Amino acid sequence: MGDGARRVAAITGGGTGIGLATAWRLARAGYQVELGVWPDWGDAEELLAAEPETTHATRLDVRDRAAADAFVEDIEQRHGRLDVLVTCAGIHRHGPSDSFDWNEWDAVLSVNLTGTYACVRAALPGMAARGWGRIVTVSSELGLTGMAENAAYCASKGGVIALTKALAREYAPRGVLVNSIAPGPVVTPMLTQAPEYQDGGSLEGLPIGRYGEPEEIAAVVEALAGDSGSFFVGQVLSPNGGAVI
Repeated sequence: MGDGARRVAAITGGGTGIGLATAWRLARAGYQVELGVWPDWGDAEELLAAEPETTHATRLDVRDRAAADAFVEDIEQRHGRLDVLVTCAGIHRHGPSDSFDWNEWDAVLSVNLTGTYACVRAALPGMAARGWGRIVTVSSELGLTGMAENAAYCASKGGVIALTKALAREYAPRGVLVNSIAPGPVVTPMLTQAPEYQDGGSLEGLPIGRYGEPEEIAAVVEALAGDSGSFFVGQVLSPNGGAVI
């Protein structure tokens, strides 16, 4: 950007897990941080109290396309621009593919893939008009490898990767760099509620011998969002403890 102003970053799914860790990290790095949270502030209350001048939260259901537009419009009206968008909002459902509930399929795709697109679509015009922007989508290693009885989740996250690559080709010439992260198993509510976490099964195949921490993923997001990410276009970075090598 080069104008010396505080950069403005919006993070969907900012009330917990990787989204919240990213919010903390960017706030400490001097960003104005705008959180999209659902259905309430979640664990973000501590951050909002600690950084009241530079953080703000809005209830955002990414399945609501009008709400996604309004979220970005409000940020641009209050701050004059949106520089960075990180799409962390996501849900996980699993079950046998031949009997997986259609409503569950629709829910996963509508949040993880369509919700990502809705937020990115809302942010792109302003970023492109200003000639500078960073978009970091959150996929998953399962979007790269697949996993039995996780067809909806894998499809949604693989779709996020394909979306990222398409947008990167379209918008890099206009100064908007779009990349993705595909984390391995990270200690978030999504992981700790999974049966394989309870019995330690998801540690199998992890050469590092432990789960990741949200802060480790947030560090990768910060790198892509800032000046050090200036030559990354359409890339998928996968901090995964060696699960995918």
